[in-house]
Amino acid sequence: MKRYIIIIATCVAALCSCSLVEKPTSFVNRDNYYGNRTQCVSALNGCYLPMSSIYSASFMFVTEACTDIWHSNSTTKDAILEVTPAKPQYGATMWKQGYMGVMRCNECIECIAAADIPAAEKEPLVAEARVLRAMYYYILTSVFNGVPYYKYMVADDKTLLEIRKLPRTDAREIREDLYYDLKDNALPYFTEENGLKVRASEAPSQRVGYALCLMLMAKMAMWNEDWDMAMQPLKALEELYGEFSEASYPLEQTMWRYKNSAESILEIQHDWSRSGVQYAGNVCAIMTPSHSRDENGNYLYDGVSIPELGEEGSSWSALIANNNYGIFRPATGTSKTENTSLQNALFNPMPLTYDDEYNTADGRYYTKLDLEAVKAGEIRGQKIDRRVYYTFGMGNLETGATFNSTRRYGVAWAGPKFWCPGYVLSYDSNNYKVFRYADVILMIAECYCQMENGEASMEYVNKIRERAGVDPVTNFTGFEALQVLIRAERARELGGEFQRKFDLVRWGIWYEQTLANTSSSVKQRIKPCHRYYPIPDQQCALSGYILTNDEYINDGL
Repeated sequence: MKRYIIIIATCVAALCSCSLVEKPTSFVNRDNYYGNRTQCVSALNGCYLPMSSIYSASFMFVTEACTDIWHSNSTTKDAILEVTPAKPQYGATMWKQGYMGVMRCNECIECIAAADIPAAEKEPLVAEARVLRAMYYYILTSVFNGVPYYKYMVADDKTLLEIRKLPRTDAREIREDLYYDLKDNALPYFTEENGLKVRASEAPSQRVGYALCLMLMAKMAMWNEDWDMAMQPLKALEELYGEFSEASYPLEQTMWRYKNSAESILEIQHDWSRSGVQYAGNVCAIMTPSHSRDENGNYLYDGVSIPELGEEGSSWSALIANNNYGIFRPATGTSKTENTSLQNALFNPMPLTYDDEYNTADGRYYTKLDLEAVKAGEIRGQKIDRRVYYTFGMGNLETGATFNSTRRYGVAWAGPKFWCPGYVLSYDSNNYKVFRYADVILMIAECYCQMENGEASMEYVNKIRERAGVDPVTNFTGFEALQVLIRAERARELGGEFQRKFDLVRWGIWYEQTLANTSSSVKQRIKPCHRYYPIPDQQCALSGYILTNDEYINDGL
């Protein structure tokens, strides 16, 4: 896919921006386009571009930094929930890019369907456009809840005016309609015969198709709490991807530097070089520890040399694990007794121990990486979850040098899973893993739990835990406790993958869970209405205030 994206960025002349404000001009000259398969594919490539614009460092703030597992010390408005309808912050970008994607997909669906090329060539392309359109509506409904919903081409001013006056459509209705649109009008055209009924990593040029189609169907059904509907595409994905294990899907390859790994279902494609076409992201700039040079000119990341990251990268106010996610905080005073009140974290234990030297200035012992525990995979008689080493940055795991923040406070940065080796400035050439097979396994576990099949639910949870190197769960204590376990496993497995806020909102616990575990700067501003972003005031005005933000008004914003 990345090659096609780079080409379309330079070849398509009229890549207009799009929201419900825009003029009804095509992003290609539709009168002289769609004449052959090459032109149809070229137009379809333009449908990918808005997704790459959405998935950025700012979207990471939106989906992960304002949750129960991460926070950022950034003053970026989205990171501290300084969001209102008048100042929607990144919400304006998500709205604009989301509807740009919808507009382009709608046009491609109609124009490619009408193109004078063989049905066997154009039907898979139309199906691909339907999958991309569903992805944009998945993002829009996850971010804004109900939104204006249309599935036709904006061909003239009259149509545009009609769209501007569309009210919010209930998100449940949108998801159900798209579920059946994908099932009836997309899935049948990804076949073994045309080579498209394959895992995402095997798809030609990493284009979206069969796997993402099934994943979106399942995601939307689970938002609607229709577990039977969700199970159908989930089981089809399980049949496609097969056994979930370390042998088939190594945990190491969940790191974003491994592009288009076998476990992938959707990755945002990036490529960067010092010369030639550049298509890069910037997420690693907020997923890498802060850095500076010491008095000798050495380039250090929070006091530690990390050679793989190089000396040319730029980092902003990076994500930091909340106490709820992973912490080892030294007890105050002269004791080395572990402060158990601070150890009830999702990742526990951490491969940290006490430094032997008592710090008289702070009145406590500092922590340090325990390399012997790292090598052994256990500490203080407990197994260490292997995901700790990828999810968290605690220091240099080869030398044992511990990041200053981890030494002093026992907290961790985002870890090597998200780091980009040798990155320059904020040019991040990693692919961003949005959906992968582990997510499917946990979704199946959740569906079984909701359908009150505890044995099957624990079986799938334990597939995830086995790859992570921790003991299986064998003691069933009720479906409520099992649901809590599944939610914790989703945090451990998928934290930092643009999903945590969506999960918490879907479960109806975002406000309470975040308020209890986030930073003071978020606690000062968080309100229940922030579970969704407001529709930007500009869009509300264009609709003649048919579009409103009632939750924000009720919360005084």
